[in-house]
Amino acid sequence: MNFKRKLVPLVATAALMVTTLAGCSGSNNSAAESSASPEGAAKTETGSKTASIKAMTILFGNPPATENNKALEDLEKRGNVDLDVTFVPSEAYTDKLSVAVSAGNSYDLLLMDGGKDDKFSNLVKMGAFHDLTPYIEKTKNISKIDDTVWNGIKVDGKVYGIPRPRGLYGGGEANILIRKDWLDKYNLAVPKTVDELTNALAVFKEKDPAGGGKTIPFSIYGVDGINSPGPFAGVAPIQFAFGVPNIWKLDNGNAVRDFQTPEYKAFLEWLKDSWSKGLIDKDAPVLKNQGQARSKFLAGTAGAFVGNVSDMAETNIEKLKQTDPNAEIAIVDVLEGANGQKGVALLGGYYGLWAIPSSVKEDKVQQIVDFLDFSASEENVAFSKAGVTGIHSSDFKDGIAVQTEEQKKQYDLDKPSQFVLENRVDPYVYAGSKDPEILKAQRATLDVISKVGIENPFLSYNSATASKNPDSYKKMSAVMTKYVLGEGTWDDVQKEMDAWTNGTGAQIAKDLLDQYNAEHK
Repeated sequence: MNFKRKLVPLVATAALMVTTLAGCSGSNNSAAESSASPEGAAKTETGSKTASIKAMTILFGNPPATENNKALEDLEKRGNVDLDVTFVPSEAYTDKLSVAVSAGNSYDLLLMDGGKDDKFSNLVKMGAFHDLTPYIEKTKNISKIDDTVWNGIKVDGKVYGIPRPRGLYGGGEANILIRKDWLDKYNLAVPKTVDELTNALAVFKEKDPAGGGKTIPFSIYGVDGINSPGPFAGVAPIQFAFGVPNIWKLDNGNAVRDFQTPEYKAFLEWLKDSWSKGLIDKDAPVLKNQGQARSKFLAGTAGAFVGNVSDMAETNIEKLKQTDPNAEIAIVDVLEGANGQKGVALLGGYYGLWAIPSSVKEDKVQQIVDFLDFSASEENVAFSKAGVTGIHSSDFKDGIAVQTEEQKKQYDLDKPSQFVLENRVDPYVYAGSKDPEILKAQRATLDVISKVGIENPFLSYNSATASKNPDSYKKMSAVMTKYVLGEGTWDDVQKEMDAWTNGTGAQIAKDLLDQYNAEHK
């Protein structure tokens, strides 16, 4: 569906996700009028000519309204652009992106959601995208992105994609969210350790607070066996509590993968035991993504799932209360293991890269970069949260939109934040609640996890061997899953681990270690 040539939502609905994390906002009639600054104006080397930009981006949740969208009109006026956005639901994005990249001239701007992965690096070397290095130097907001992030996305020392800033710590699987009302009902404290969590899940299983035998203590989901053997995702806090590395670690100069450690076996034993006791969602092996696990939590049947502070958004709480008016959500800042192990993943600090296909004319590249820079301005942070004054909000104070019920409804329809394509650098980017108390709690959690980041020493490197062997974890993932489900033996798992370690895995480790050593001479 194409409405007014502006928005092209390929599917009307998709897996529910909380507030889109971007930045955006107003001058004139926008919510950010009082805070607008010179850096909030989109200026281009080509003068005042309106930039026509066709972009494709990933969509979590429902698309913005298709008719008379005042948020889009406001952004276009302030940004001096004619913006045509194709919103593609997350489950279809990989296929649609491949088609768009192959076409070459379909879009001016593409979100490479995998970041600097092998696919992106190979496309760069094939000449698919513009070198943006000289254009970045002229920006005011994008140039504020941390050097560690820039260094992590460069290909042969150059910038071919502009990162969308995110928190450096934890990402989308930083914390366990749990039903606080269920904990209170059975006189349980918010879990701080693995043992306390396991006990709470066992009580949920026994007492069945959802009723009718529908209670799912813990909702997690399966993996495709491409980037990791699994057997499940949505378990990061528990892995770190067992002392499992953040994918890779350096041990006496050797590259060691997470599952090659004894800590990983202990983590699998916990999964196996929890599965046998019915503490884990029986549908976990067939669930495909976090959105499906989250949906069970918001439907009121699951007691816990792994997300981050953005899942405390009012829209999620309201959805949960539709099932149970007494529902409350608590967040586990950091889960500790028996020996005090804990942590969150120290990430690349971004989600996705904005790439400009090489088919785009040179004189238009700076306009596109300027618009992304404008998107990341301070005024658009307000716009993303409060929209247009008088339409989506009445005011914007202390980072929170003042809204009537009608304005909230219009904000949810127009979704101003969806049009702010580039995020502003913000350590509290996931703290977006409009409720002062929830916002305070979100920020407090982000402060806590910022002190326990676990590094992956090979995060910014890619293995050509891994790229050529995308199924190298498939067999291992299958036997690990069977083991956890009680359908296989540890010998089966060890056999596949050894085969990987002595075969493809050895070359993958060498690829990464060679790059690491070359930069750390």
